[in-house]
Amino acid sequence: MADVGRAARLRVQRQLGVARHGVELLERKQRIVAAEHERLLLRSDGLEDAWGHAARAALEWAERAAALDGWDAIDAASPLARARVTITEGHVMGLDFPDDAAVDVPPRRPTGAGASVSYAAEAMAQAVRAAAIHAATRRAAATVAQELYATRTRRRAVEHRWVPHLESELTRIERALDELEREENLRVRWAVGAQEQSRPAHARPAEARTGGA
Repeated sequence: MADVGRAARLRVQRQLGVARHGVELLERKQRIVAAEHERLLLRSDGLEDAWGHAARAALEWAERAAALDGWDAIDAASPLARARVTITEGHVMGLDFPDDAAVDVPPRRPTGAGASVSYAAEAMAQAVRAAAIHAATRRAAATVAQELYATRTRRRAVEHRWVPHLESELTRIERALDELEREENLRVRWAVGAQEQSRPAHARPAEARTGGA
C-alpha cells in the first residue's frame, strides 16, 4: 500500500518544489544556450563566406603562379613544416566548445620563382586560416546544438512527466489524509457518544438526560 502519511506528503511537497525549480533552471539554461547557438550559427555563416572567398583567391593565385612558373615552382616553395592550429575554447552554462582558432602557417621556402608564387603562398595561407576558423565555429555550433537539444529534452521530461506525476501523487496523499481525518473524527464522535451512553443516567449532563433543550 502506498504511503499516505504526513511524512509522505512533506516528502512529495519537497520533491515537487525541487522539480518546479529544476524546470525554471532548465528554461533559463535553454534560453542562454539557444542564444549562444544562434550567435554561433550567424558567425559560422559569415566565416563560411570568408572561407569561400579566401579559397577562391588562393585557387586564382595558384593558377596564375602555375601558368607563369609551373606547379613544380609552387611545390618547391611549399613549407616543410605543417601549419599549427591553436583552438580557443568558449564556455556557456558549463559547456566547453571550440569557439575560435588561430593558425600559424610556416613561411614558404625561398625559390627563384616570380612574385606570383609569393602571392599564391600568402593566399593559400589565408585560405588555411579561414578554413580552420570556420571549422572551429561549425564544430562549436554543433556542440552547442547537442546541448540545446539535451536541455530541451530534460526540461520537457521534468515539466510534462515528473511534475504532473508528483502533483498527482500529492493530490492522492492529501485526499487520503482528508479521508483518514474524517474517519478519525467520526470514530471520536462515536467513542464520545458510546461513553455518554454507558454512563449512569444521573451522571449524564442535563441536556443528555432530557434529550436537549
